[in-house]
Amino acid sequence: DGDIVEIVRSLTSEERYGFSIKKAHMFLRDMADLGVWKYKRNIEKLDVMSDKNTMRVSLRTGILQFRIPLLASYLDVFCSQYSMVDKLNREAWRKVWEEWGRISNSHRPPTPASMDYLIFRLGKIACRPNKRFCPPEKEVTEKKFESLIPQDRLIFRDDRYCIFSDVCKYERKILNSPKSISIEGRTGWKSGKTNEGGGGGISS
Repeated sequence: DGDIVEIVRSLTSEERYGFSIKKAHMFLRDMADLGVWKYKRNIEKLDVMSDKNTMRVSLRTGILQFRIPLLASYLDVFCSQYSMVDKLNREAWRKVWEEWGRISNSHRPPTPASMDYLIFRLGKIACRPNKRFCPPEKEVTEKKFESLIPQDRLIFRDDRYCIFSDVCKYERKILNSPKSISIEGRTGWKSGKTNEGGGGGISS
C-alpha cells in the first residue's frame, strides 16, 4: 500500500528477506530516485543513513549540536553514545528535508534519503576528519577537481571551496563523528585515537 514503514518492516523481517535497516532504506531510496516506486505514506521516514561521513557533516554544519566534542568511552561496550548520535543524526537530516519542502520551487528530492549521496560524498571528499576544503584551509586544487566525476564536482563552489563553507562555524569545523567502540569492530588503541575534534576514544 505504499507505506514506507510497512515496506521496511517486511524487508528487514528475518522470516522474509532479512535486509538490514540501512540496506532497506538505501534500496527504497534508489527505487524512489529512479522513479520505479512511488510511496504514499511515511515518506519522511526514509532516512539519510548514518555513517562517519553524514554524522561529521551534520556536526560541522551545526544541524546536530552537543555541548562538548564527543569522546567515546571504552566502557561503552553497548555503543550507547554511537546509537544515540545515529538516531539524532537521522532525525536532523530529516528535519532539513522537511524545511527544504517549505521553500517554494525548491526542487526538493523525493525522500530524505535522496540527499544521502551528496552528504556522504561531501564528507568523504571535502570534509574529511583532518583535511577540509574550506577557509582558512586551502581550496581544492584544479587537478583534484578535474579528477572528480561530475556529481562530485557539485560539492564545490566556483571558488573551489566546499558548498557549506559559509555554513560551518570555525569552532565546529574540527568536530568528528563518534566511533563505535566494540570488540566486534576491533576498535584498538590506534584506531580509537582522535584529535581535538573528538569522536574517538583516546585523545592524541
